[in-house]
Amino acid sequence: MSQDRLDARLLARHLGAITRAVRIHDVANRAVSRLIAWCSRDLTELFESGPDCRVEIDNAGVLVVNNHPQRLRRDVRSQLMPLAAMLRDAGAGGFRITAVVPDRALLGLFRVLSTLGKGTERTETQRQLELAGVTCFQLLPPRVLVSGLSGGPGAAVRIAAAETLQAYIRAVLAVQQARDEGTLLRIPPAVFRGAQGLADLADSDLRMHLALTSLKEDMEYQTRHPVHAMIFAMALGARIGLPRTLLVELGIAALYAATLPDDADTDDILGMVVSMLHSSRLSLARARRMLAVFDFRAGVDRTGPPFARLDSPPHLFGRICAIAITFDRLTTRGDDRPGLLADEALGQMGEDRAAGYDPELLRLFATVVGRYPLGCALQLDNGEVGVVIHTPSDAALAALPLVRIVRDEAGGIVRNGGIVDLADPAAGRRVVGAVDAETLGIDPRRALFG
Repeated sequence: MSQDRLDARLLARHLGAITRAVRIHDVANRAVSRLIAWCSRDLTELFESGPDCRVEIDNAGVLVVNNHPQRLRRDVRSQLMPLAAMLRDAGAGGFRITAVVPDRALLGLFRVLSTLGKGTERTETQRQLELAGVTCFQLLPPRVLVSGLSGGPGAAVRIAAAETLQAYIRAVLAVQQARDEGTLLRIPPAVFRGAQGLADLADSDLRMHLALTSLKEDMEYQTRHPVHAMIFAMALGARIGLPRTLLVELGIAALYAATLPDDADTDDILGMVVSMLHSSRLSLARARRMLAVFDFRAGVDRTGPPFARLDSPPHLFGRICAIAITFDRLTTRGDDRPGLLADEALGQMGEDRAAGYDPELLRLFATVVGRYPLGCALQLDNGEVGVVIHTPSDAALAALPLVRIVRDEAGGIVRNGGIVDLADPAAGRRVVGAVDAETLGIDPRRALFG
């Protein structure tokens, strides 16, 4: 089957149907066998049509065959999202076909993908495939950027950015309205739905989820800070494998913890607790988890205000929120200080022994945020400045992200700048270091969200 004759819609539907079936039934269920046979035949014909046959699915559900994005309707792309999630959980974004694809090989691929835990390294997934006797597939790293899709390079990033931005706006408007009405502590339905939307992002597209924290100047700090605390807390929660329901609770807990004034005393916190308990959305178990966040002020050693020394260990939610809230505060410009760069903030938090951050959670948080987070401005050795629009999933490439050029070699502003993959030796550029975007008159939001 050549690229020109490929029925991409049918292939996408087959892959999506197999994914749904194996998530509901056993992989060897008879309902899957015919779909497996059809799909194996198509993949074999694709392999026989030419060298370097690749089938990839990006984070927007775009099917990319041999580096050619397929034009599919939104409903067809949505059928591929579960498979894209399974591949990402296994550290992959697709596969290269290296031999004829027998039914048992495709069955083995889905069996391995459906049994491995979230966060498995791609090398381990490949090893499991080889142990299962599957040798016709070579896993490829996750693909986010595509070329030639309704607008050229970066179209998939723009699709993901638009969906992400909508979830963020819903959360911000809900929090802002609840604050204005004084109903925030009763968890209004709009706030709960906003938290659910952000939790979905944290669970499915963590990079774009974190990119939202680059939006710092369009709203007052008192509204933005609680929302960004939610985002950072959910990101760390997703990193340690919390399920979606707990990500929602963790996010709302961070939202409330971030609304505590710096001089809050025990009476203030008790008042917030009573208000929260009046919410009809809280079961006792959920209330206990969410209220536990208020002890983050006490520190790991449990001696900080407004609490006396306690014998119980600090709650996981409290330890996560202490990191999320402090990091957002340090990286945001205040009245009397400039905002720190991400690596500077992490370094300061690591050296602050008095704060007592959980060292293991802080280490994990550093890997989540990344050396150069989305929206970070980088000075390149040829004089150009680029904004990070995609961070590599491979830890070895953490310092080599994809950037959109926003200033040229002479320092001039570039409109609709090109995308450069710093991990590609042909790019001929290297990173000198992170720079303050605001000082250079750069708006990273334009590069990220258009």
